[in-house]
Amino acid sequence: MAFGTYEGFASHLNETFQVALGTSSVEMTLVQATKGTPRDWEGLRKEPFSLFFKCPKPVILPQRVYPFANPGLGKMEIFIVPIARERDGIVYQAVFN
Repeated sequence: MAFGTYEGFASHLNETFQVALGTSSVEMTLVQATKGTPRDWEGLRKEPFSLFFKCPKPVILPQRVYPFANPGLGKMEIFIVPIARERDGIVYQAVFN
């Protein structure tokens, strides 16, 4: 797997990730992966992309780096930002560039 790439994450759409919060954790689902446009990454070593996670918990986590774990991807630290509150949860975005 190409760790940290759009293709690597896109193959895990709709999968659950455990997000560690100290002594507890929450589950988030990877609901969307979006590639940057070619003009966004001209001259960069790798193309940028965004991930969108949804958490069913109503409490909004502050933007920061969180430890994520997924059986297929392993453990990684991802900086997320809350971007929307929907009826069924909070949406978070992670941008890789």
